[in-house]
Amino acid sequence: MQQEKEQNILYKTKECRMVTYKLNEEIVYIDGILGKKLERDVITELRKKDMDVVFAIAGKERSGKSTFGQVLGGFIAAKLGTKFDETNICMTPDELRIRIEHAQKNEVIIYDEAHRGMGSTRALSEVNNVLRDLFMEMGQLNLCVIVILPSFFMLDKYIALHRTRGLFYVYMNSGQRGFWTYFNEKDKKKLYLKGKKTLDVNCVRFPNFRGRFYKKTPINEEVYRKKKRESFKRRERLTRSERYMEQRDVLIIYMGKMMGLTQQRISDILKTAGASITRQEISLIQLKNRDVFEKFASARRKI
Repeated sequence: MQQEKEQNILYKTKECRMVTYKLNEEIVYIDGILGKKLERDVITELRKKDMDVVFAIAGKERSGKSTFGQVLGGFIAAKLGTKFDETNICMTPDELRIRIEHAQKNEVIIYDEAHRGMGSTRALSEVNNVLRDLFMEMGQLNLCVIVILPSFFMLDKYIALHRTRGLFYVYMNSGQRGFWTYFNEKDKKKLYLKGKKTLDVNCVRFPNFRGRFYKKTPINEEVYRKKKRESFKRRERLTRSERYMEQRDVLIIYMGKMMGLTQQRISDILKTAGASITRQEISLIQLKNRDVFEKFASARRKI
């Protein structure tokens, strides 16, 4: 995927008044103005209305996105009086889906895609599907979902513009971590529509609502790092099998679109080769990979 463009962002950020909250026996700092806005708007909404809240957090690698996500999520959970620990952090789309389906009312759930870098496009596509598919469940349970990702532009247009409440962009100032700026619904729409094509976060002026955050979070750092290491190991095992699955799917689509074979005929041919795939499964593969299907259709028309 094309690398997101970002110039050096150097802002003279005024010293903000930090406030504290206590969670999991930890004292954590959060920007005071942000805390007031969250209590007034987000916490009140999640307590009284049949709605969910989805925030996106993006920024360059090693800028502190995961840390800020935990600080933000911990504050919301503390004010709602709900549990928030490493089990609230998901690192795969399947984990996110299961966590939402089994969530308790008013829980805060984080999907942390930051550690996978810009090579996580396929996983983000699955996350987009989760946020669409479980829309009703999230609203009924008044969940707060925080999606941490390398680039805001990796989200589908519908999710970015209509499902996220806002975007926190995390950045470094003169090499120092701990800075964020907030794009509300109007600002993030302008950013997404204008910057999507070139992946340029500097295509619009950064909003004036900015603040600081510190390294301390309510999540035990060693426990979080262990979970992240385990996620890396699982991903390494999955990468090879995912690649084989992709190659299988492309071959099936090629047989259907370029060779003109029916789904049943493809199934019969694969069966003779020792790969038992039903006609229904082939139909699902073709539906799931419609973009590849259309590319072959276009190529065939040109032949």
